[in-house]
Amino acid sequence: MTQTQRILLLNPPHPERVNRDYYCGHITKGRYYWPALDLLVLSGVLSQRCEVRFLDAIVEELSEDEALRRVEAYAPDAVVSLAAAVSWGTDMAFCARVQERTRARIVLSGDYPRAQATSVLHSCPHVDAIILDFSDSEIEEYLCGSQRSGLRNLYTRDDTGDPQITDARTFSIPTPRHDLLDLRRYHLPHILHHPFTLLMTDYGCPFHCGFCFFERIRHKRREMANVEQELRFIHSLGVRELMMTEASFGSIRPHTRELCRVLNRTGGRWSWLCDMRVDAANDELFREMKAAGCHTIMFGVETPNQEVLDKHHKGTKVEQIREAFALAKRHRLRTLAHFIIGLTGEDRESLGRLIDFSIALDPDIASFNVAAPAWNTSFRDEVVASGWESEADVEIADSESYPVWETPELPREEIWRLRNVALRRFYMRPSYMLRQLGSIRTAYQFRTVAREGWHMIRQCIGGNPKSETRNSKQVHNQKPE
Repeated sequence: MTQTQRILLLNPPHPERVNRDYYCGHITKGRYYWPALDLLVLSGVLSQRCEVRFLDAIVEELSEDEALRRVEAYAPDAVVSLAAAVSWGTDMAFCARVQERTRARIVLSGDYPRAQATSVLHSCPHVDAIILDFSDSEIEEYLCGSQRSGLRNLYTRDDTGDPQITDARTFSIPTPRHDLLDLRRYHLPHILHHPFTLLMTDYGCPFHCGFCFFERIRHKRREMANVEQELRFIHSLGVRELMMTEASFGSIRPHTRELCRVLNRTGGRWSWLCDMRVDAANDELFREMKAAGCHTIMFGVETPNQEVLDKHHKGTKVEQIREAFALAKRHRLRTLAHFIIGLTGEDRESLGRLIDFSIALDPDIASFNVAAPAWNTSFRDEVVASGWESEADVEIADSESYPVWETPELPREEIWRLRNVALRRFYMRPSYMLRQLGSIRTAYQFRTVAREGWHMIRQCIGGNPKSETRNSKQVHNQKPE
């Protein structure tokens, strides 16, 4: 009889609070953190034939040595680890230590390994395989069966040629094992109830914004009966708060309305938030979403500069931004606005107008992100081709830290200064602070506002010097330490 494989799903340690999730990586602004979708989805896939355990060294705040002791104690046959470009050097050094101590097979999921699978396998001898699509990977067959090459959406050392990602319009997954996570450790400033978890209802995005890591990921919808099965499982755990992982919630209207109906018939009293494009905002849809439990919408505003929106293929209009936020306020839905500081095409004057626009728009929360040339995007191609990297062979994809790239129109010092000006002008308004205090409805909200508010005040007063001085990790031909 074949012995059951012991699989460890790993979010590796790092000196800073790195969020590695869904082919994206960044240093978080505050103390918030959410479960990694990659590992959550794979927990359901692998639990069918394997013994599975999670180790989230970031949320548990483990040192490398502490995390390594935990890994060794479990004695896994294989480790499925997250890896991000922003933390690539430390990620690979830790995975090399794990492989040396346990002799476990190492499989990676993340932005850089997905974009550069053959290069990673060539330069990192301790890595055995790369997951190209965690929603439809044959990793179970690789770890528990006998096949080592030619697997769907998994690139291994036995494969030759370019990595191939299969195409599909819909998909289903085994129910993720939310029960294996300690959900009490995860926090977000804009949820209403604790604990919370993630709900995946699609993969990728139907749009192709040139600055987004979803640009070159094919979109597919999850079968709604499969979603309903997971919702019933989450309900049985006593969890009522959800963060939808759709990048463009509401853009495929029949899919969204069907989801709202499923939410209403799977236990009721769900509470949730989602990401949405401003051109999807609709009065009737907002009514349906709110009736199904939606309380917060996170909009990708990016910039009020229409020329920049068009240059990066956003496909939205400035007037649609205003209309979406006004409509959300009429429905008493909280809003979070994502802005990008420093996209190509911007200058000092246009970024000053962006800051003014954020205040006039008056969302409940504003996120000001440094323009990050993420792997596998047109924006990164432009930065590299133009020679705008200010250091050679360094990672330039972290949206929360001091930029290590610049354009002739916007030196990196100016990008960072304007980012900090935006934070101060938006969050240090007395009217804003009083409104946030008045909006608190639960004890969890009070604790979160106090914790994140103090962190934000520190950023507004002094910027983020830790990010300014953080050493970037080499990502080209990186060798494990």
